[in-house]
Amino acid sequence: MKADLLLSLASLGGVILVLGLSGCGQAKTLPGVANSHSVAVSTHLAAIVAVGEPVTLDQLSRIYEEPPAAQNAAPLYAQAFAILRAEGADSPDFLARNQNALALLLQAAERPSCRYPIALTNGLTAVLPHLFKITTSAKLLRMEAVSQASQGQTDRATAAILAGLRLARSLDNEPLLLSRLVEMATLGQALEALQQSLNQRRFTDAELLQLLTALRDAEPAVSLRRAMLGERANLVAAFQSSDEGLADAMAISGGGAVPEFSLRSYRSEGHLEGDFAFALNFMSNLVALASTPYPQALDAAARMKLPDTQTTLADQLVVSAVLLQAPIGPVSKGAEAIARIRLTRTVLAVERYRLKRGGALPASLADVTAELSDDIPNDPFDGQPLRYRQRSTGGYSVWAVGPDRQDDGGSILGPDGKTLPDVVIAITRE
Repeated sequence: MKADLLLSLASLGGVILVLGLSGCGQAKTLPGVANSHSVAVSTHLAAIVAVGEPVTLDQLSRIYEEPPAAQNAAPLYAQAFAILRAEGADSPDFLARNQNALALLLQAAERPSCRYPIALTNGLTAVLPHLFKITTSAKLLRMEAVSQASQGQTDRATAAILAGLRLARSLDNEPLLLSRLVEMATLGQALEALQQSLNQRRFTDAELLQLLTALRDAEPAVSLRRAMLGERANLVAAFQSSDEGLADAMAISGGGAVPEFSLRSYRSEGHLEGDFAFALNFMSNLVALASTPYPQALDAAARMKLPDTQTTLADQLVVSAVLLQAPIGPVSKGAEAIARIRLTRTVLAVERYRLKRGGALPASLADVTAELSDDIPNDPFDGQPLRYRQRSTGGYSVWAVGPDRQDDGGSILGPDGKTLPDVVIAITRE
């Protein structure tokens, strides 16, 4: 959408200039219409405040609470990040070169809360250097888990996997979409470490139970709702900022350089308030969508589309077109994260089952509900129970149908030999 808009009029600055100075062939916005938009925005913001949700950056910062110092893992993570040697993260000696950072990551995992020292009051210009360090640290913990499992040290592998889960969840309360996406990716690294480790060694029942317990409350943590509250507050701050601030926000969001005089013209013509009203409604619908269970959330996200280029220009929604993004991408990533959590919980239940039965695999997932202490989890992509089958070459697979929402029978590779049509966990250890 943004690319189409830019290509159609060469640059975003040109779009706004055309809208502001020539009206793109449209009549100028009437003062009464602009005033009605302003009233609608004020009423909408008051309704958000009335239910206790943030609309200012100060309010957003306050919901990201600082835990007691003794419980806050952030200082320990900061020490680990400071000495982490991030270069060559895929090299064989990456783990050996980062033993001191690893020790701090394991220590930080023992603290129950985390609040990174970021200035949310800076809005879209807030600096988030910890996110890159978290991603690299997740690789380090994955390598540690797999290395320990390969040596038969499943207790140490378990500790590294649990530390990876805690590292991901250090972002639980950070109310930003980018933070939530990094949390999902970090969680994926920990779950990948668990899969690789289980394919090398049999874990004890106590270790399997410890891992299963750690995952029981992980699913609510990847909810997008808190992140969408933050995105809405940042959007409000951008629209309410100066022309310079709004231009900066648009540039950060991928709109390129926008001349401030173009924004002044756009504002003076009364277009900005209608644009603001549209964006605010869109974001509040996203907040509501984030509370919708899967797979209904996927259907709702697919229906929420940004206006096309022609509509954007005709209805003066240029700022919205730059600052907003289609929700289907993040919502689909959320579904995949939940699928991987549910699949991993199910695998841990299968492992406990066969550990107690001399290695025998269950005939179906109905046999492991006692280990799950619940029913078979549903696939977030289609609402059906997760799929399971024994592999002809030994072991078993558990899968969800994936973003295409088509069951490919637990296929790991798509027709092109690269894509992953299903979300699969395969345990090949006999």
